[in-house]
Formats: sequence, C-alpha cells, structure tokens
Amino acid sequence: MPIMSHLRPLLARGRYTDEEWEYASAGICDWETATYPELERCGQPSDPNSHYRYCAEHDDQAHDNPSYGR
Repeated sequence: MPIMSHLRPLLARGRYTDEEWEYASAGICDWETATYPELERCGQPSDPNSHYRYCAEHDDQAHDNPSYGR
C-alpha cells in the first residue's frame, strides 16, 4: 500500500462514485479493467503523480484520452 502523504491531493468528492472514492482515498487505482460480466478494477497502487489516483499505466491512458483533460 502506498504512503498516502506521497500522493497528490484528491479531486473534489463529487468527481467520484462511492466505489471510486474508496479506491482513490486508499491510494489504489480504480481504472475499470473489465465490465462484463462483472466490473473489475485495476487495484494497483496509485502513481504519486496521478491527479486521478490511477497507477502509472492507467494515468498515461487517461492523459491520452481528451475527455479526461490534464
């Protein structure tokens, strides 16, 4: 589990669903890796530089997607 003091501050609470908030506040990547037949999330430790609290790989994917912004 990552040390929380090394992670960026969380975005506004309203940006997260309840489940996403649990992952983000625990420093765990909540990127959806599968949606059928059951939702699965990445579960890797958050990258300290990720605004979204994703792991490094998924943070890069988010930055490549214009709908996420920077």
